[in-house]
Amino acid sequence: MPQNRQPRRNPNRRPAAPGAGSRAPRSGGSRRPGPAGPPPKSSARARIEAVSYPILVKLTAAPKWLLGIVTAGILLGGLLSPSPVGPALLGLVVLFLAWLLVLAWPRLSVGQRLSRGFIVVALGTLVIARSGGWLA
Repeated sequence: MPQNRQPRRNPNRRPAAPGAGSRAPRSGGSRRPGPAGPPPKSSARARIEAVSYPILVKLTAAPKWLLGIVTAGILLGGLLSPSPVGPALLGLVVLFLAWLLVLAWPRLSVGQRLSRGFIVVALGTLVIARSGGWLA
């Protein structure tokens, strides 16, 4: 058997003309529809995102550990402080988590929405219980 044998060409396909370039399909020529874009934003959501953007830029510029320590400190202070100050600090944590939940809502799956929503509701219930005097 000869060693310098050329591979057989498919008889149904013509070779490309010299200088014709690639025969690969062009981008955008796919018959499949592209991925669905983000859902249309309501005017209230657009306002919330516009107001939140500068705050989020500052939060992301800070060290990541700092936000966790500050939030944990406020939460612990709210749990350990007496009645007028404790519920106010816990309310700040609930508002912060609810704000983050609103901003992340379109990107979250159903399970993530339920679990994060449960945490916000549970903390809100704790704030109401602390401010009503039902919880020492």
